[in-house]
Amino acid sequence: MIEDLERVAERVSIMVREHRVVAVDGSEVPIHAETICVHGDTPGAEQIVAAVRARLAADGVEVKPFSVPR
Repeated sequence: MIEDLERVAERVSIMVREHRVVAVDGSEVPIHAETICVHGDTPGAEQIVAAVRARLAADGVEVKPFSVPR
Protein backbone atom coordinates (compact mmCIF):
# COMPACT_ATOMS: atom_id res chain seq x y z
CA MET A 1 0.00 0.00 0.00
CA ILE A 2 1.30 3.45 -0.89
CA GLU A 3 1.18 5.75 2.11
CA ASP A 4 2.73 8.91 0.64
CA LEU A 5 -0.20 11.24 -0.13
CA GLU A 6 1.49 12.90 -3.10
CA ARG A 7 2.29 9.54 -4.71
CA VAL A 8 -1.25 8.29 -4.16
CA ALA A 9 -2.72 11.46 -5.70
CA GLU A 10 -0.30 11.26 -8.63
CA ARG A 11 -1.18 7.63 -9.36
CA VAL A 12 -4.91 8.37 -9.27
CA SER A 13 -4.44 11.39 -11.53
CA ILE A 14 -2.49 9.33 -14.07
CA MET A 15 -5.10 6.58 -13.89
CA VAL A 16 -7.92 9.03 -14.59
CA ARG A 17 -6.22 11.22 -17.20
CA GLU A 18 -3.99 8.72 -19.00
CA HIS A 19 -6.11 5.56 -18.51
CA ARG A 20 -3.24 3.45 -17.18
CA VAL A 21 -1.73 2.20 -13.95
CA VAL A 22 1.77 0.94 -13.25
CA ALA A 23 1.80 -2.55 -11.76
CA VAL A 24 4.16 -3.75 -9.03
CA ASP A 25 6.42 -5.30 -11.70
CA GLY A 26 6.64 -1.95 -13.52
CA SER A 27 4.44 -2.92 -16.44
CA GLU A 28 1.66 -0.55 -17.53
CA VAL A 29 -1.90 -1.79 -17.42
CA PRO A 30 -4.60 -0.01 -19.43
CA ILE A 31 -7.64 0.96 -17.37
CA HIS A 32 -10.75 3.08 -17.71
CA ALA A 33 -11.80 4.07 -14.21
CA GLU A 34 -15.18 5.66 -13.58
CA THR A 35 -15.01 5.59 -9.79
CA ILE A 36 -12.32 5.73 -7.14
CA CYS A 37 -12.73 3.96 -3.82
CA VAL A 38 -10.84 4.86 -0.67
CA HIS A 39 -11.60 2.51 2.18
CA GLY A 40 -12.84 4.46 5.17
CA ASP A 41 -11.02 2.19 7.61
CA THR A 42 -7.64 2.92 6.00
CA PRO A 43 -5.50 4.99 8.36
CA GLY A 44 -5.47 8.56 7.02
CA ALA A 45 -8.41 7.96 4.65
CA GLU A 46 -9.67 11.54 5.01
CA GLN A 47 -6.25 12.92 4.13
CA ILE A 48 -5.98 10.55 1.15
CA VAL A 49 -9.35 11.70 -0.20
CA ALA A 50 -8.43 15.36 0.29
CA ALA A 51 -5.08 14.92 -1.50
CA VAL A 52 -6.63 13.01 -4.41
CA ARG A 53 -9.46 15.50 -4.81
CA ALA A 54 -7.06 18.47 -4.71
CA ARG A 55 -4.77 16.85 -7.30
CA LEU A 56 -7.65 16.02 -9.63
CA ALA A 57 -8.97 19.59 -9.34
CA ALA A 58 -5.49 20.98 -10.06
CA ASP A 59 -5.33 18.75 -13.13
CA GLY A 60 -8.71 19.99 -14.37
CA VAL A 61 -10.58 16.75 -13.69
CA GLU A 62 -14.22 17.24 -12.77
CA VAL A 63 -15.23 15.24 -9.70
CA LYS A 64 -18.89 14.21 -9.63
CA PRO A 65 -20.97 12.37 -7.03
CA PHE A 66 -21.44 8.65 -7.66
CA SER A 67 -25.20 9.12 -7.60
CA VAL A 68 -27.54 12.04 -7.22
CA PRO A 69 -30.09 11.80 -4.37
CA ARG A 70 -33.68 12.18 -5.44
